Amino acid sequence: MPNKFKYNKTGAETNSIFKGNWAIDTTDNNIGDGPSSVTGFYNGASIPAGGYTIYSPTVVYAAANDTQLLGKLNALGANSPSASAALNWAAGQSNIAVLNSPIENIVTNGLILNLDAEHVSSFVNNEPTTNLIPNPTINAYPTIGNGWGTYNTNQYCGNNGCAVYWDIPAISSVSDNIVTTSSAHPIRSFDVINPQTTGGGVNAGQQYFAKKISDTQFSLHDYNGSQDGSQGYLNPTTGRFKVHDTFYLDQRVAVNATSFPTKWFGNPHQPNSGLVKEVISGGFNVPGHTVTDCLRQHVFRADGVADHMAYSVDAAFTPNVTVTASFWAKSVTAGAVGQSINFYHYTYGQTSPTAYAMGATLGAVGVWQRYSYQFTSPNSNAISYWFNPGGPYSYDIANIQIEQQSAVTPFVTGSRSQNTTWYDLTGNGHHATLYNGARFGLTAGVKSIICDGIDDWIGNTTLTGGHSNFTLELMFYHNGTDQGGSYGILSMGANGNYGPMFYCHTSCMGSHYFPGSPSGDYPGGMGSWTNNAWNLFTWVFTDTVPDINGSLKTYVNGVYVDGNSSFNFHNGGMGRGSNGYGLSTYSSGGNPYKGSFSQFRVYNRALSAAEVLQNFNANKTRYGL
Repeated sequence: MPNKFKYNKTGAETNSIFKGNWAIDTTDNNIGDGPSSVTGFYNGASIPAGGYTIYSPTVVYAAANDTQLLGKLNALGANSPSASAALNWAAGQSNIAVLNSPIENIVTNGLILNLDAEHVSSFVNNEPTTNLIPNPTINAYPTIGNGWGTYNTNQYCGNNGCAVYWDIPAISSVSDNIVTTSSAHPIRSFDVINPQTTGGGVNAGQQYFAKKISDTQFSLHDYNGSQDGSQGYLNPTTGRFKVHDTFYLDQRVAVNATSFPTKWFGNPHQPNSGLVKEVISGGFNVPGHTVTDCLRQHVFRADGVADHMAYSVDAAFTPNVTVTASFWAKSVTAGAVGQSINFYHYTYGQTSPTAYAMGATLGAVGVWQRYSYQFTSPNSNAISYWFNPGGPYSYDIANIQIEQQSAVTPFVTGSRSQNTTWYDLTGNGHHATLYNGARFGLTAGVKSIICDGIDDWIGNTTLTGGHSNFTLELMFYHNGTDQGGSYGILSMGANGNYGPMFYCHTSCMGSHYFPGSPSGDYPGGMGSWTNNAWNLFTWVFTDTVPDINGSLKTYVNGVYVDGNSSFNFHNGGMGRGSNGYGLSTYSSGGNPYKGSFSQFRVYNRALSAAEVLQNFNANKTRYGL
């Protein structure tokens, strides 16, 4: 159910997260068409599938996709070139909140820090990559005039082979600009052909459209080779492609029988002979993605001729390093469903040319799918091709990406840098910084921040400490890897500089206590974890005395499991009045942890057992718990 919302908050609203003038209620009670005379909250603003709700200073907007989101946020002052950049801007604004899914019914009373990788207002996935299709950025998606070519492997070769001119029979007559031959000729409709010699009204080397009238008759028509999308596509008079106007309007080239050539040639790579390309403005419109143009490939001939498409804006990359190539496609006509399109890359530059390909089987009409594969080439440049089986049918392609990655990443025009800020959802501004490549990704299907165990870590210097009662809540995934020594999962103090509260003191595998010793700097009672699973740890501290001790209750997945009535705070930064925190570190980046984090919350009071369970129940479905 969507969250309820209230403008002009008082700050006393229960079960609410505050941002600017907004109170966003997290409970799941439907108060009906609002506002409620009791609470002042309006009924929830529904979030479109794959879209967002935007809480601006005075209005709540719905954005169905990234393009609408970018437009709304830029109108509010983002002035950003992309949706991800606009989201990063919004996350840092005190009076704007963006939701891509409802905030769960968590406890909000006393909540002073809320990091949650699920929500775009907390973390925006800016997985770093560069689309190697060169500038301008429009080259990464089909649009008018940006370099589309035709690759025709079905050129007509005739009786003398492809490399030389071929013969047609002797000319019997020419009447009304229709050529009649003495016997059956080999010319087919829509072949693009040129004569060896000048005569009979035609010029040597000039391209003409051919029309087969019968086995012994044909006509020639002015050839239109446009394929950049500048002319439009359907002529309302003929209902056919505009580039074929001379063919369908029967506008014949004026010819005569005097020295009419009998040797002809069919050049390869001639547009509109077997394939017509149509740019569809705004044709790629998938929820959650930026709207772009797409290219419709019309494989229009029914005689077995299926031309192919090449992209003449070549991508450059580093040789002998994995490349991932991807594109989106959908069937437009029923004849396209089930067709296997060969997505092919011809590489060149350093050694002999090498080629790589995948088969992309088109799905249901109107359903966009993304296709990708990897190759490693000794060369540094690639031409992209789409080889089409015989028609007739039509299908669309969009958003081509070639990247120096071992797996496909979200489409980008140009480059996308890593987001290094994990935003605090409470509005208190205690954002975390991601260091050394800590990145967004999926862990066991859950959106999370992933640390590599080499040097990745997460830190903050502003979260207020020194509370006599407080609660820490951490959702993390331990992959069961023995790192061979000590590593920190949670430490307190500025960037964790006061040392760890929750860590592996020695080599740890399986369920081990954190820390590993029951006294001194390593107090016990903080619980044990489960390998290869998400674990929600909640530590409730009461009656703490800085630098001395306090009482600890530990809950795992909402259930009390351990405790310590005299927890020593020598290394417990939160209890000794320090500010800040660190994740995936023993202290200030040292002894990093290999694992993932999805949520980290801090309360400036002790949660009750019922509240601990409420938070677990609000989140458990996401984690399969």
